Amino acid sequence: MIKLGRIIEQLGTESQFYDLGRDFSNFIRTIDGTSEQVKQKFEQDIGSKLNGKRIRARSSRGYKQYVKDFEFDVSKITLDDYYDNYVVVAHDNTTPKPKEYFLKPGYKIQVLGPASGQPSNEKGKNPGQSEHPTSPVINPDKAQSQPMTPAPAGATPVEQPVKEETNDHYDAYPIETIVEDIKPWLPYLLLKPETPLRDFVKELGWKKNNVVLFNVVLPINLLKYEISVPFMNQVFSQLNKNPNKDGIIVVKEMTLNESKDTWNIKIKKVFTNERK
Repeated sequence: MIKLGRIIEQLGTESQFYDLGRDFSNFIRTIDGTSEQVKQKFEQDIGSKLNGKRIRARSSRGYKQYVKDFEFDVSKITLDDYYDNYVVVAHDNTTPKPKEYFLKPGYKIQVLGPASGQPSNEKGKNPGQSEHPTSPVINPDKAQSQPMTPAPAGATPVEQPVKEETNDHYDAYPIETIVEDIKPWLPYLLLKPETPLRDFVKELGWKKNNVVLFNVVLPINLLKYEISVPFMNQVFSQLNKNPNKDGIIVVKEMTLNESKDTWNIKIKKVFTNERK
């Protein structure tokens, strides 16, 4: 059986294939360039109001995860594309492992003051819970328009449970597992195969039933070959022939970020042997 490294070398020298990926990337460069400029502008606009501040905001600790009120310091703001959905992500660097908070745009953010340097409470606050559990909760947005009805004498205020958003469709696919998935093929594409593979995985993947989607970001200057969608799918085709494989992988989407000189590759994996 021919080794995968040898196959990749052969693919890198073949010239009988039309590189549609290159021409297509030329087509979308203008769109990507414009979108990137708009994205950076709004990152700066939002960041100018929140960076270096301590805030309390309705947010979650992952894409489509439980939503609660978190109090934390903001080091920077990014607008990230999660499967064609842009989300506002606040980054907190007060802990050795930086945290990300996915902000809910439909709710106002309370700016508490300058950053305190203190980490957030990991569990967050229940959105319906005040700092004094025995006191009734008043929504300030409605306080001016709704009359307050006094509680009967001797009655104890009761807080109503808040229904949190749940992830009904996708489960998170860990970064560590993605690293294991790219280990059999990515080193063969790199100028320095010993480069830590964790550097190329920037975010969690997502799994529904037996199908997984995840992204890898490959800087062009670290690659040994000039890659394209046909090239990558041929590499994966050879890898899929391995009898010990646990799933079939293909390129779902591949775009060139010209401003950063990186390939952003969205990979689809269909499990044929479900991991225990």
